[in-house]
Amino acid sequence: MSSTPSPTRQLTAGSTRVTLFDPFAGPPRINSARRVGVRPGTELIHPLAVTGERPLRFEVDGLPEGLTADADGILRGTAPGEPGDHEIRVRVSNAVGTSEATVQICVGSVLALTPPMGWNSWNVYGERVTAEVIVKTAEQMVANGMRDLGYQYVNIDDHWHADSRADDGAPLANPDTFPGGIRPVADALHALGLKLGIYSDAAHLTCGKCFGGFGYEKIDATSYAAWGADLLKYDYCYAPRDRASAKARYTAMSQALKATDRSIVFSVCEWGRRKPWLWAKDVGGSYWRTTLDIFDTFSWLFFGVRGIAHRNLKLADYAGPGAWNDPDMLLIGNRGRGHVTSRLKIGPKGRSTIKLRGLDDAEALSHMTLWAMMAAPLLASHDLATGNDLDTALLTNPHVLAVNQDGLGQQGRKVRSAPGVWQLVKPLANGGVAISFTNVTRMPRTVEADISGLVPTGELMVIDAWSGEELGDVRSLAAKLGRHESVMYVARPVGAATA
Repeated sequence: MSSTPSPTRQLTAGSTRVTLFDPFAGPPRINSARRVGVRPGTELIHPLAVTGERPLRFEVDGLPEGLTADADGILRGTAPGEPGDHEIRVRVSNAVGTSEATVQICVGSVLALTPPMGWNSWNVYGERVTAEVIVKTAEQMVANGMRDLGYQYVNIDDHWHADSRADDGAPLANPDTFPGGIRPVADALHALGLKLGIYSDAAHLTCGKCFGGFGYEKIDATSYAAWGADLLKYDYCYAPRDRASAKARYTAMSQALKATDRSIVFSVCEWGRRKPWLWAKDVGGSYWRTTLDIFDTFSWLFFGVRGIAHRNLKLADYAGPGAWNDPDMLLIGNRGRGHVTSRLKIGPKGRSTIKLRGLDDAEALSHMTLWAMMAAPLLASHDLATGNDLDTALLTNPHVLAVNQDGLGQQGRKVRSAPGVWQLVKPLANGGVAISFTNVTRMPRTVEADISGLVPTGELMVIDAWSGEELGDVRSLAAKLGRHESVMYVARPVGAATA
């Protein structure tokens, strides 16, 4: 049973109370995904993701041969060579308490059994990404507790490339911005218990007009594996429009990745134009973009938070463990300062630019609420050094993250609610349910909902996820929601695990 996290102080996003939890205080809480996918005979790096007062003492029983747990609770080593599930027992203690959980190491063909969590360079750095930026961000994710709450991937997006490939066709990194190549960056991240993501495109060029991967799938996949990459985001600029070509190009790269000696999560990023939810899983994708790029606005348009969520919510039937709908990265922390997503190019050939003001506090909370309820990949993409306390609170709330990472893997669905309010319901593996309400209008809304038909029978504990307040055994919920505000509740049977 996981322990209640220790709050630091109460903040507000609009009128919604938000608790900033201290990841380095209180009894241990195990935040790790309960099911971890890895391919047979490949390297496993998995942080058990535990918050609580330091020092922490880890006891891990049942690890298969070839895997160990280090003093920081990071599982390392080589997975068994044969498919199968291995249940390990984790016990973590410190001066103020103990927490226990079971985690399954699932050796097989399916990776990303819960939605990937991490950080991506694109929104804030764009073409200015460097090795220093990636390593510094990884260090910040350890220092601020993000790793201990389940964030694992640090993804290099476009523009890591040299001007051209090597003579033999091998990919090369920019010698100015990645002077030692990619391998030292991967080594630095792996030493911290984090994982490296890399980027390419299923055409001759990337979206930033660097060299793409089409025709070089085998040598690229081999190189990425040799560098220590753990994830590949594969874009679709300058590629054919038809679905058959897209399937063929993504299949070629997926097969090349599977032929390497690493477990590399495959992100299919063709923006939903060819309905990848119908085929991307079959060609080896772990998650797929369902929309065009997100921009720093709560707009109903195709690039805004509401517009993107509206489209993604229709696709719940296609999501599940190892196969996730991806409505694009998180905008939290950008506040209109994002290098890329705060400026929308319009007009003929994109010659005019509109400066977006960014999400306000309530909109940022609604953004995180919707993405968590939709079981979406959670990829922050801002300068971690400039985020404020509310940004941190929104990204590191353990109750909200547990809903996103729930092992049942169901995407939340809309149910009938008051006009102008989206009510989402997400069943959980412990027999409970998460329920959220989002006011998608500019006018205040009052929500009064009988949840008797949504929650399990028997005695319940209902928690206000954002504040952490325990509401007890209730069957009705009421909230006053201001412009674009959200609330989230978690109802679980008394005695059931909290994560």
